[in-house]
Amino acid sequence: MTQARWGLGIAGTLLAGALLAQATESPLARLEASNGKIGWDGITLGMSSVQVERRTGVTLAMQPASGAAPSCRAFTVSVERDTLRLTLGFPSSRPGAKLQWIYVQFEGYQVTAKQEALVKELKEKIPGAVYLPPSVTPPPTEAADPAPTYLVSGSESAARLVAGDGLSITLRNCLD
Repeated sequence: MTQARWGLGIAGTLLAGALLAQATESPLARLEASNGKIGWDGITLGMSSVQVERRTGVTLAMQPASGAAPSCRAFTVSVERDTLRLTLGFPSSRPGAKLQWIYVQFEGYQVTAKQEALVKELKEKIPGAVYLPPSVTPPPTEAADPAPTYLVSGSESAARLVAGDGLSITLRNCLD
C-alpha cells in the first residue's frame, strides 16, 4: 500500500512538473517574422505545397474547403506541428500552389492566455505591426476588439488573434 501511494505521488509530481514546464513557453513562441515573411514554426506564407511537405515531413492531402471559403483557402489541409494543429490554406491543390493562410489552433495553456498578453507578445515578435480596425461603424478600439488584426510592416501579410481560440496568419488580401 505504501508503494502504491509513493508511486502515485511520483506520478502526480511528474504530471505537475510537465504542466509547469509547458507553461514556460510563451503562447506565440513559434510565431516567426523576418525579412517581410511571416509564419509559424518554419512554415511561412508563400511556401509552395511541396516546400510545406518537406518541412512537415507529411504528404499534404488537400481537401476543397467547405462552404464559401475565400480563394486564398479554397483547399485546406490540417497538419500537426509540435502538438498544435495547423490548418493551411492554398488557392489550389496543385503541387506548386503557394501557402496563403495559416490557422494555429491554441491548446492547453495557450487557451488561457489573456488577449492583452497575446497582443503585447505579437507586437514584440513583429515590430511595426499596425492595428487594422474592422470595417464596421463605429470601429472598436484595439483593446475592445475581440479579434484584433495586425498588418505586418514591410509585407502584404496580416495576423489576427482570437484569445482562447487561435491565430490566423494570412495575406492582407485574404482577410475575411
